[in-house]
Amino acid sequence: MQYLIADVGGTNTRVALAHDGILQIDSIQRYRNADQLGVAEILIDYLHTHAAGTHPSAVCIDVAGPVGEAQGQLTNLDWTVTTDQLCKASGAQRGAIINDMQAQGLALSHLPAEAFRSVIKGTAQSGNRIVVNVGTGFNSAVVLGDGPKLTVPGSETGHVNLPVPSPEIFELHQYLAGRFGFASAEEVLSGRGLSHVYAFLAKHSSSEALASSQHIIENLDNDPLAVKSIAILLEVFGCVCGNLALTHLPFGGIYLVGGVAQALADHYPGSPFHSAFAAKGRFSEFMSQFSVHLV
Repeated sequence: MQYLIADVGGTNTRVALAHDGILQIDSIQRYRNADQLGVAEILIDYLHTHAAGTHPSAVCIDVAGPVGEAQGQLTNLDWTVTTDQLCKASGAQRGAIINDMQAQGLALSHLPAEAFRSVIKGTAQSGNRIVVNVGTGFNSAVVLGDGPKLTVPGSETGHVNLPVPSPEIFELHQYLAGRFGFASAEEVLSGRGLSHVYAFLAKHSSSEALASSQHIIENLDNDPLAVKSIAILLEVFGCVCGNLALTHLPFGGIYLVGGVAQALADHYPGSPFHSAFAAKGRFSEFMSQFSVHLV
């Protein structure tokens, strides 16, 4: 059976075909969301331009946002999509929508060992797992079980209160609360979050344009504020991952995904991520059981 599948993020959408459950790697196409009207239009263009003559029996997409009954809404993009729209656009008889973090969690067991890069080596070897995404937005999902039968509940972790593990991050919290009315974890742990941290350190007013995360990362060699911004983001990231570890006890590991998480690949060693992850008072030693991997 032929399936049409898509990963709909806040910035890009990737569309592909799968045959009898196997992804057709050479069928993957990426669309920049800013250039598109919506998910249905992307699927129509994909089938017309890249898969002419294909008649999928089912269509399934994941979206970066909350999913209700037969409907998904992106958190960082004004798009809503329904299964009816998916079926109409693709001609498929069946349609399904899941949260993107649920998709990431379900995919973990299908990845080869070389897909993972160790950030923290823990002592535990098996158990439940967590996927944590830092990209356009921030979210996580706990992966319950092992093998083919997994349960991955949905989550909107990015919109919890920003933790304040240090006086400096408390000041950042106050800055974000004053600017946005609420300081969420996502306002630091995301592409725009890195920009917010930089603006805080530079004492920029809310009317000044934000430096892009790409610009900040590209100027680490000559901009001390860029270096400090990365350090603060990693401190918050470590703190949040540690909180998630104590909440869900993922003895099978914590898996970091997303464009920003990957862009920081060379900055985890020796960074505040490690100390903030383990700084849990009398449970600090307990934290040594948890492994953290970059996907």
